[in-house]
Amino acid sequence: MAAQEAILMNGKRIKQPDKDLGYDFETTYTEDTTRTIIGPIHLTPLFTVEALSYQATELTIQEIKQILSIVAKGNAFTLHYFSPYYGEWRNDKFYVAKGNIKIGTLKVDEERFSSLSFTMTGVNPID
Repeated sequence: MAAQEAILMNGKRIKQPDKDLGYDFETTYTEDTTRTIIGPIHLTPLFTVEALSYQATELTIQEIKQILSIVAKGNAFTLHYFSPYYGEWRNDKFYVAKGNIKIGTLKVDEERFSSLSFTMTGVNPID
């Protein structure tokens, strides 16, 4: 039996998502992409990127700090992930533009966070 891979950020194992990791792809089109009045569309795609939706619950302050130190400032980071498009585990550059944290308790030395969620968007287009 093969070993289970894990999602890594900048080579570090993070708290793994406890729900399904969402996978999206988004294509950007030129300004002249339009739909005609009778229905057909004129498409001029520019590129497509992968995006992954991360969500984890019941995180400790150490787990939150570890992830936020990588994603919170919008800088690119290396993500080790499984790509359905390529059909394999890969290391690619991603960034996070917005995230959400739900705070559970802020009792001193017992800080807990109910959830952390964000979308990681690929820096480079898929081939």
